[in-house]
Amino acid sequence: MQTIKWSEDMTLGVKDMDEAHKVFFEDLSALLTMPDDQFPTAFMGLIGKVEKDFREEEDLMEEIDYPGLLGHREQHSRVLGALHHVAPHVLNGDIALGREAAELLPQWFLFHLSTMDTALAFALDTQGAEINPATIRLAAERIRQGMDRTT
Repeated sequence: MQTIKWSEDMTLGVKDMDEAHKVFFEDLSALLTMPDDQFPTAFMGLIGKVEKDFREEEDLMEEIDYPGLLGHREQHSRVLGALHHVAPHVLNGDIALGREAAELLPQWFLFHLSTMDTALAFALDTQGAEINPATIRLAAERIRQGMDRTT
């Protein structure tokens, strides 16, 4: 099992998003160390929190008429679809499958954060939202790092 910890390097400078991401990592870490008998309830709780966070983020994108909304929403839907697919198995006692799904979330999240959420933070910054001034530098650095990996 991998260690999952929030890092300040993951901040985007958007207070609500950063707080939601931090809580997500805390909840996910707790879930992965949860005893088997408590895992199904905690797994379903995590799904509920993820649904709420995604809905709030999508509402924000709608408010600013964000051009990347559809692609961003699609990424959210894929993750929720996978979690909803696993949920009945977990509720029927397949805890190992639930743990396997939960262990994949940090990898997806880090990719999503460095691409989709960074672009959203940049868009919020250009909309005049109250954002940390380092957001543009952070976005440029993450884009550059992504480009370096593909060459």
